[in-house]
Amino acid sequence: MTLKPSSWKKFSALVVAGIVTLGVFPLHFLASAPPLLAQQRTPSSRLLRTIGDLAFPIFAVAYSPTAPVVVSGSNEDTIKFWNTETGELNYTASVHLDDVRALDISPNGQLLASGSDDNTANLWNMETGQLIYTLYGHTKGVRTVAFSPDGQTLATGSWDNTVKLWNVENGQIIRTLSAHEDGVDAVAFSPNGATLASGGLDNNVKLWNLNTGELITTIPAHDDWVSSVAFTPDGRNLVTSSYDSTVKIWDVNRGQLLQTLQGHSFPVYAIAVTPDGRTIASASDDRTVKLWDFATGRLLETLTGHEKSIFSLSMGPDGRRLASAGNDNTINIWELPR
Repeated sequence: MTLKPSSWKKFSALVVAGIVTLGVFPLHFLASAPPLLAQQRTPSSRLLRTIGDLAFPIFAVAYSPTAPVVVSGSNEDTIKFWNTETGELNYTASVHLDDVRALDISPNGQLLASGSDDNTANLWNMETGQLIYTLYGHTKGVRTVAFSPDGQTLATGSWDNTVKLWNVENGQIIRTLSAHEDGVDAVAFSPNGATLASGGLDNNVKLWNLNTGELITTIPAHDDWVSSVAFTPDGRNLVTSSYDSTVKIWDVNRGQLLQTLQGHSFPVYAIAVTPDGRTIASASDDRTVKLWDFATGRLLETLTGHEKSIFSLSMGPDGRRLASAGNDNTINIWELPR
C-alpha cells in the first residue's frame, strides 16, 4: 500500500499520538499489550509430585544440580534427602540442635551446606549424607548459606548481623563482613564469584567486593526486611524479595531499581531465577508461587498447591523443575514451561 502525502500526514499524526500516549505508562504496560507490542509467553506449568507425610514445617529446600535429589531442612532439626522421581526418602541426617533454616548444594553436586538456629553451619557429603565439618563462629542463628560458583568458598549469613566466608576445603574462616545493622537473612554470589550480595532485617541490600572484603555499596532496597537475593545468570541484575510483599529487580553496577513486581498479598519469602534468566519464581506467605517474565515484569502464572505459607524455593539445573516447600510440611515439584 502507498500512502498519498495527505494520508501520510494523518498516519504520522496517529503514530505520534500513539507513542505519546504510551509514553505516560510504565514499561511493564507494554508487556500486557497486544502481540504487536510485546511477544507473549504462554505458561503451562504443572505439579509433578508432592512429597508429603512430613511431620514438621520445612524451612529450606535445595535441588541437586547433578542428580534427581532434593534436600529439605525443617524445624525437627533434621535434613532429609529425597528422590525427586519417586518421592522416596533416601536418608536422613541429624546433627543440628535447632531448626535447619538454610540449605545450598555445591555446583558440582558433591557437598551440602546447612545453616541452623543452633548458630552453626555444617558441610555434608551429598552422596552419603555424612557430616564433614561443623563451622563455628556465629553467635546467633545461621539463616542463609551459599556456595561460590567454583565451590571453594561458603558464605553464611546470621542474625548476629554478620556474613562469614569459609574455606570449604578446611572449614576455616576467611573473613567476616560486618555492615548490616540487623540480622542477615539472604546471601548470593555473583556468577563470576567476584561480588557477594547480602540482604537483611535492616531492609538493605549490600554488595561486597570479595577480593578485598570491602563494602561496595548499600541499597535501601525495601520497606521491610529482605528475605532473599539472587543474581541473574549474566550478573548484571540482582533480584530481591521482601516482607513488604514485593519482588524487585536492580541494576548491579548502578544500584538502580529497574522494576518492582507486585502481585503477592503477603510477605515474599523466597525467589529463584531460571538458568536462562528469562523467568523469576517467587514464593509467599499467601500460599502461592508466582512466575514472572524477567524482561517485562509481567506475571506469567500463579501456582497453587500449598495449603500454608511457602518458605523456600529451589530451581532445578535445567530450569524445567522447581521445588517449593513450606509450612504445610510438604515439598512440591513443579514442571515449568520451556
